[in-house]
Amino acid sequence: MATDEISLLQRFEACQQTISDLENGKSDQERLQNTVEELHKLEKDIEKLSMFSSNEDFTELPSNSLQLLLVSAYLGYIAENITGDPDKRPTYLKAARAYYRTYLEKLLAYNVIAFKLPWLDDEGLDDEGQVIEEKETTELPKIDHSIRRQQKIQRIQTLKKLEEALAQLKKERERNDDEATLREFTVVLLRSWALKAMTELEAIAEELPLAEHFIKVQLGQAIHKPSAPQKSSLPPFIIAKTEEQRKVFGLGYPSIPTYTVDQWYDQMQQKGRFGKVDKLQTVHIDGTKEDDVVEKYDDGEDESEEGRQKKIQWDEYKDWHRRGYGNTHNKG
Repeated sequence: MATDEISLLQRFEACQQTISDLENGKSDQERLQNTVEELHKLEKDIEKLSMFSSNEDFTELPSNSLQLLLVSAYLGYIAENITGDPDKRPTYLKAARAYYRTYLEKLLAYNVIAFKLPWLDDEGLDDEGQVIEEKETTELPKIDHSIRRQQKIQRIQTLKKLEEALAQLKKERERNDDEATLREFTVVLLRSWALKAMTELEAIAEELPLAEHFIKVQLGQAIHKPSAPQKSSLPPFIIAKTEEQRKVFGLGYPSIPTYTVDQWYDQMQQKGRFGKVDKLQTVHIDGTKEDDVVEKYDDGEDESEEGRQKKIQWDEYKDWHRRGYGNTHNKG
């Protein structure tokens, strides 16, 4: 291996460590920017050395150089994870999308992957596997949600198997670092990053329109319209014991009576709401019906003609007026 290639691999391993730390949640923005610059330099050096040629088959590529195909994927991953100015978010997302697509197109050209890339049309590749046309779109292809969900499940399951294979091959390399093991490890690594790239492309397709709309709102070119609250589909709730009770008595208290008129009259009399009323003594005559009642008055010492007339008038009044007769307006 030439000295230049050895230097390239050493520089690439340093960038690879940054990616590993980023995957584990250790993101230093300054370090990411430095890694992006180093990866761009690696891209130029790889092109100068002509390490990858479209005329070569995948089996003809050196095992040590295969991992350098990951440069484009790493650039996309870092671009997607750069934070800071929200106004530049669409730019970073578009850059990440371009890097991921470049990476997947290289793997497709070398037959490392076999799945279809949705942004390429039927004539996207020529007879030699070269990209001749590309569709620029920020939207996901229109696929049934159930089919898309099944694709994601299969992708996650496949990625899990690849990660398990990577862990096993890594241990195998520690015991016996031969070329066959290295090549198998690199191929599995390339394919696992291909699945990650497809997942990230779908996430970018969903986020990019939102990021662009946010910029337009900031510039006053669009108006933010809050989403209307969803109308409840629940039936109306009636505060009543039963629907039948509501129809008969109304909507509830105070329409529903709680006691009879006689009970109300006794209560008002106990509170003195009707003034002082002479106490009555009711005597039942033996052998008569319950309706045959003789009422005697406790006259006391008042034997004047005026007092006697008042008692007579009161007696006549009771014959035609029952208790509580005057409560015609629901008083009290």
